[in-house]
Amino acid sequence: MFEFHGWVTLRVYDSDDADIGALRAREESALQQLDAAMREYCDDFSLFEIRRTSNDLLVLVAHGLRNHAFGGVIDLYRWIADKLPESYGILYVHDDEHPVHGNEFRVFRLTQGDLSEHGDPFLSPYVPTVEKPWFPEK
Repeated sequence: MFEFHGWVTLRVYDSDDADIGALRAREESALQQLDAAMREYCDDFSLFEIRRTSNDLLVLVAHGLRNHAFGGVIDLYRWIADKLPESYGILYVHDDEHPVHGNEFRVFRLTQGDLSEHGDPFLSPYVPTVEKPWFPEK
């Protein structure tokens, strides 16, 4: 099983312009590019959604529960790191087929144009933290 849950606060470079119209134009251009990237890296089996929240913040949410690994979500986060480097967020991934990390969540941290991978201290190890062992120890 491949499970992922994440969010990104999307930030478009703001050169401290007082011109709200120029900022809106940059945001709209960035959103069009992000929409194209989402079509390239994502599919209809998972949830990817961009919302404009209070104070005009833009947020991407990503959730999925799939049978096998899905690199598209990580590719999308890499795209955001490259194209929208002021954005920041978290992606939690559990891939039970991963040869090294199959019993743990991995955390991808997006900050300052960098996507880095980290261990998870909260939900790992997956068994017995999230699920009970199939065969209890005697």
